[in-house]
Amino acid sequence: MSIQKVYLVGNPNAGKSTLFNRLTGLRQKTSNLPGTTVEKRSGTWNLHDGTACTLTDLPGAYGFQAVSEDESQVLNAFADSGKWPDAIIYVADASNLERHLLFFAELAALGIPMLLALTMTDMAAARGLQIDTAALSAELGVLVVPLPPGDEKALQLLAAKTAALGEGHIPSLPLTQSYKGAALIEALRNKREDISDPAKRIADAAQRARFVSGVLTRAIVRKGQNGRLVARWFDRVFTHPVLGFIGLFAILYTVFQAVFSLAEAPMEWIESGMTSLTEWLHGILPEQLLSNLITGGILPGLSGVLVFIPQIALLFMLLSVLEDSGYMPRAAFITDRIMRAAGLNGRSVIPLTGGLACAIPSIMAARAIPSRKDRLITILVTPLMSCSARIPVYALLIPLAIPDGMRWGWFDAQGLLLTVVYMSGAILALSLAAVLKLFINKTEESRFAMELPAWQWPRPMNVLQTMWQKSRSFVVEAGKVIVLISVVLWALASYGPGDSMQTAAARASSESLQRGDDSSSAQRAGAAAALQESFAGRMGRAIEPVIAPLGFDWKTGIALITSFAAREVFVGTMSTIYAVGSDDFSAIRDKMQAERIPETGEARYGMPFALSLIAFYALALQCMSTIAVVRRETGGWKWPLIQLGILSGMAWLGSYAVYHLARYLSS
Repeated sequence: MSIQKVYLVGNPNAGKSTLFNRLTGLRQKTSNLPGTTVEKRSGTWNLHDGTACTLTDLPGAYGFQAVSEDESQVLNAFADSGKWPDAIIYVADASNLERHLLFFAELAALGIPMLLALTMTDMAAARGLQIDTAALSAELGVLVVPLPPGDEKALQLLAAKTAALGEGHIPSLPLTQSYKGAALIEALRNKREDISDPAKRIADAAQRARFVSGVLTRAIVRKGQNGRLVARWFDRVFTHPVLGFIGLFAILYTVFQAVFSLAEAPMEWIESGMTSLTEWLHGILPEQLLSNLITGGILPGLSGVLVFIPQIALLFMLLSVLEDSGYMPRAAFITDRIMRAAGLNGRSVIPLTGGLACAIPSIMAARAIPSRKDRLITILVTPLMSCSARIPVYALLIPLAIPDGMRWGWFDAQGLLLTVVYMSGAILALSLAAVLKLFINKTEESRFAMELPAWQWPRPMNVLQTMWQKSRSFVVEAGKVIVLISVVLWALASYGPGDSMQTAAARASSESLQRGDDSSSAQRAGAAAALQESFAGRMGRAIEPVIAPLGFDWKTGIALITSFAAREVFVGTMSTIYAVGSDDFSAIRDKMQAERIPETGEARYGMPFALSLIAFYALALQCMSTIAVVRRETGGWKWPLIQLGILSGMAWLGSYAVYHLARYLSS
């Protein structure tokens, strides 16, 4: 029999997705957190005999209990025996076989040809574990293939052994018959959630555990500690109820400070390059519509994309290092007590932590939460975690609030403010969850179990791959939206009804000259008046009464409207607005700082404004993609609209409070 359909099955943290990527050449996101892969992925794998098979990576699961969405995906994949794969590759962590072989023993009852692939063999060796693969193969009745990191020959051997599975290699464990007696096969076919009565299930689990323990006693030799004492010391520190939180704050501060300080130079290089390009094009292109579109619409929008690549790349590089090393599950562990105080399941830590990168996959990861109530509340509060899309906004606004080089004690003030923003988002998310739990009925019991992976050195290729994928995604996905909206905004800011813009510009320039201003000042006054009469200006003025109490003007109003496409569009919007009549994108912040309120003469975009707008963007749900995903995950428009209303109200109230408090303190 030829092998045409193969399933990758195993526990969370077994390394399935990494193996899947290596075998198929695809680029599925891998993670050290359970619940990350909640949908099966398929790709083509060329086997050793020249044939190709379909390789499917199932979500990580501990068994067929189907208490969560990811485990239900695994159960459903085997529910219809007519659609079973030709073979199963069971992926297990060689350093933790006692746990990882329990599901293997349960799968053995299906009678499908299987192969055991051992990952993390280097970690097993570091722990002093010597695995006798021949003995293990004989005990389990299957082929066993160790997969040392980066060993391409091992992958070729895996392909050859998989092709050979067509000739048999069905596990014949001594306990297989008892599972059939437990009606496992019938339960899978009927897609029942519970495979047997509780007493029988517990007895079967105990039998599997005894069997696995006996197998490992005969197949594994333990040779010493080899670094386990160091790992235990790290665990004692980073999972300590007090030291763990101190370490978490220190790590987050270091990450956010690095995002600002290390990215500063490359951001300046990109800004300088884009400014030089704009000036060069101004010099060679004729003064016409297409030229103005390029220099006033496309290039400012493109600048708003490219300039933030260093910060986004750095953020994801550092987060990937923390995740790959095994720290992120420890952070989830120490915050579990706080999650439970807010009435959430401990599994909620995983999507909330992922929300620091992007709310969309994090909301999808909430499928791993068994409790419907906990899953719904987690989805509703996840957007309060500051995602990477907000970084461009913070990067533009924080220097408006705090000058470069300012320090608060030992800390750089800008980095500390960014840390406070991120921590505040987490605190507000938990506070909102505690309120929501009072209004959403709970019908099932919350349970949480999470395996802490071993400490390990981050894999450079995994870190670089994550950094490249996220940066590329920002440029390709967000970039298209930003540039498109920048072009639309350029048109809206360049044209208005009738000759209203020309009339307003002429009047403002004349009045400026009559006051004794020079020609340059008169020209700027005319451009500002024309912008106010443009279609974009009229849109901003329409919502100005609602946002004026927050310290925002009509220009900010335009940016708030366009930011619903994506939060990072804010920067492109401001660059487009201020690029009208000017080609110096690098001076946008200077222009904002120089603008004054005519009635009072005070800075329009000073510290109170910047802090108010930071608070607004930290709280508001300004992402249409997130709204669409919430609709899909909740099955209707009810909860997305409730979520939009709650977060919009929180954003307005929070921004109002911050603005007026900042004005009071600075007066």
